[in-house]
Amino acid sequence: MPRARPSAGLIIALTVLIGLLLAALLAPWVAPYDPLAQNLDNRLAGPSGAHLLGTDQFGRDVLSRLIWGGRNAFGGVAIAVGVTFVVGVLWGTVAGYWPRYAGTTLMRLADIMIAFPTMVLAVAITGSLGAGLVTSMVSIGLVLSPNTAQLTRSGVLAVRQQQFVQSARLSGVRTPVILARHVLPMALRPVVVQLTIYTGLAFVIQGVLSFLGLGVPKPAPSWGSDLSDAYAQILSAPAQIVAPGVLLGVVVLCVYRVGDALRDRMSTGVVRTERTEDDLIVA
Repeated sequence: MPRARPSAGLIIALTVLIGLLLAALLAPWVAPYDPLAQNLDNRLAGPSGAHLLGTDQFGRDVLSRLIWGGRNAFGGVAIAVGVTFVVGVLWGTVAGYWPRYAGTTLMRLADIMIAFPTMVLAVAITGSLGAGLVTSMVSIGLVLSPNTAQLTRSGVLAVRQQQFVQSARLSGVRTPVILARHVLPMALRPVVVQLTIYTGLAFVIQGVLSFLGLGVPKPAPSWGSDLSDAYAQILSAPAQIVAPGVLLGVVVLCVYRVGDALRDRMSTGVVRTERTEDDLIVA
């Protein structure tokens, strides 16, 4: 069957995300101004030829701060998703492959963490670890990892009962090899889709933490802190809140669109559940 062509929405979403990522990586050459440079004589100025998105309460160029803030946004989310993946997959793999010994205890711990509101738990962990980009992103990753652990455990429990896994055990294949070559490649398919959803959620939580002063420390550019500064000036300059708010919303929507496409792609694929003896040969 011929492969389905990507939809226009997916192409637009990928184009937007790639464009913003490139702009963030090339910020020293793309941004028109220093994001920290102040000009109090030109504070809260509207869009103009010199400042396409205007200036903030300190006269800093809004466009430049958004471009530079993309570095913290994309980099921070990469940290959060990485922590979620590593911790969640290890957690779920241990609970799923050895359910008799560790499964119940680990999953009850996951249930306890999931019972707390995600945002409240992220704020609590970040507050205990201290404000900052890395600590806030690690906190987000830890908060989201129990859900990843549950999904990983479900996949591992299903795959470990397959005949090719049992054959590998009886053939004397070591457990780490069985997990790496036979169990995880099949069990992690839904986890990959879930991580795209968590990527969008991580952008939102990161923005909230920075908005509350628990993320990227000021005056470093950050979409969340820029939203906070704009909110403080909402009565005198309500238009200031539009640019960072719209940008964050567009990024989250684009990430979710990519996640939906990935989910549809994987749901229509055929998952192989049987393997030959040749698959069990370990080089």
